[in-house]
Amino acid sequence: MASERRLLIVAVVVVLAAAPALAADLVVGDDKGWDLEVDYDAWVDGNQFFVGDTLVFRYTEGNHSVVEATAAGFAACSDANSLARWSSGDDRVPLSASGQRWFFSGVGEDCVQGMRFNVTVLPVVKLSPAPTSPPPPSSAPCSGGGVAPALAAAAVAAAALLF
Repeated sequence: MASERRLLIVAVVVVLAAAPALAADLVVGDDKGWDLEVDYDAWVDGNQFFVGDTLVFRYTEGNHSVVEATAAGFAACSDANSLARWSSGDDRVPLSASGQRWFFSGVGEDCVQGMRFNVTVLPVVKLSPAPTSPPPPSSAPCSGGGVAPALAAAAVAAAALLF
């Protein structure tokens, strides 16, 4: 019993230590960067965005900019009531809260030509310690998937290797 408890403690520590490492720097447009030739809808569809991640906008300074807008500003390609603006050519935007975020280039006709996207930032799921008493049996079939079960399995496997 003591070894099971020790294994559980090590597994929880491993999972919690790995959580900050999950944050990612996501280069907008991948190797093409922040550019008119990128299909940003496809780029967004190919990524997931979590609290703690950072969007990295790379472009030639002066050619483009980054505007964070409200939904209305985004729809109108208007930076009149923008939430933030960057123009360094290597802009880093932390995703510090879950929810919708809207971005576009505020230079010339960039936005209306497609240099814009919105993302849904997902909350980070934190695993809680196992309950002290087993949960009641469920008649629903177990469904897997997601990051949390994979992390838990990896943590248990790593902990088992330590003993």
